[in-house]
Amino acid sequence: MTLRLTERPLAVILVGFAALLGVTGTASAFESPTKQDLALWSVAFVNHDFGRRWSASFQTEVRANDNVTALDEVILKPGGYYRFRDWLELGIGYKYIYKDGKANENVAWQEVYVKHPFQIFGFTHQFRLEERFIQGISGTIPRVRYLVHVTTPLSPLFYFSLSEAFRFNLVDKGTGPVSGFEQNRLYAGFGVHASKYLRVELGYLWRYELERSPPNKSEHVIRVQLLFATKGRHPSRGGS
Repeated sequence: MTLRLTERPLAVILVGFAALLGVTGTASAFESPTKQDLALWSVAFVNHDFGRRWSASFQTEVRANDNVTALDEVILKPGGYYRFRDWLELGIGYKYIYKDGKANENVAWQEVYVKHPFQIFGFTHQFRLEERFIQGISGTIPRVRYLVHVTTPLSPLFYFSLSEAFRFNLVDKGTGPVSGFEQNRLYAGFGVHASKYLRVELGYLWRYELERSPPNKSEHVIRVQLLFATKGRHPSRGGS
């Protein structure tokens, strides 16, 4: 799937539209009290290809909150992927979330990636279905996640990354996460190709999350990512 150069503004338009949807989705939530916080998310992501079709990844993430003074979460996320086409991948995997002082979470997930190879940047849609098992809550809480992601090179060494993501819970257990719209995440960052195998990325992420009881959460996140590809092929899904 190759798109003409004249179509390249479409990516910026779609990301802008996604951001507008996120603001619209959270507009009513802003009427509720909101807690502001500064956080640091440190991500390490490894991808390994088994031939042309199959690949596996492992991601670890440590999050600090309360103005980067306290441990918030530790995330472990292994996954496997099958590449149907150069622009289409299916992934399945597991995610464990340790939450300091809160209920831990086990998550099974399935993902579909659709990639548009523009001539000057990469443009990716990510659709994810999650089955959330939260400590202390019976049954499963299914959640849908959509992410749109754009990267563009600034030079042979540096690149720019922009993404917008939404998360929706499909059921309400009367406790724990709210049903319907739950989170909006807007991210912008700069990356460097440190080597053929390693990329380093630093950026800012704004996360707005609806809580069952006020205040809602507005986090301003410094995000640091180490993205390692054992065979030098860096997937656009790294570090999500």
